[in-house]
Amino acid sequence: MEDAGAAAVVMHSLFEEQLRLERYELHHHLTQGTDSFPEALTYFPDSISFRVGPETYLEHIHKAKEKVSIPIIASLNGSSVGGWTNYAKQIQQAGADALELNIYYLPTDMELTSNEIEQTYIDILRAVKVVVTIPVAVKLSPYFTNTANMAKRSRIF
Repeated sequence: MEDAGAAAVVMHSLFEEQLRLERYELHHHLTQGTDSFPEALTYFPDSISFRVGPETYLEHIHKAKEKVSIPIIASLNGSSVGGWTNYAKQIQQAGADALELNIYYLPTDMELTSNEIEQTYIDILRAVKVVVTIPVAVKLSPYFTNTANMAKRSRIF
């Protein structure tokens, strides 16, 4: 892509659900059979076939940075404040030049106001900007009542 004239590469998103699932899956494999015969080593996952998605993603960023001179832009997709900051920091450490926050939030609580929903986006952006120094872009949905105002509010960081 670089040889063909691409100015940057935006990687596929690492999903918050993947991060949660990977943690649960690892816990499941590490605790499976803990009440069984202690010398039975076959309860542990095969280290070659057991891959954790986030580490592979970080490794891919690192390898891409070694091979190309154009910017590598990583992407995180999620909807809550908690899971973003740790991986945002790791993405920066892996060598990403920038980070796209692909926030996907489908409100199902009829009591949530549009301001509260928009504030969730701002809180996620603020939390990520505290832990990284690379540029951060927020992918805004077209479903805000006032997209221009939301973009303005996001610029303050």
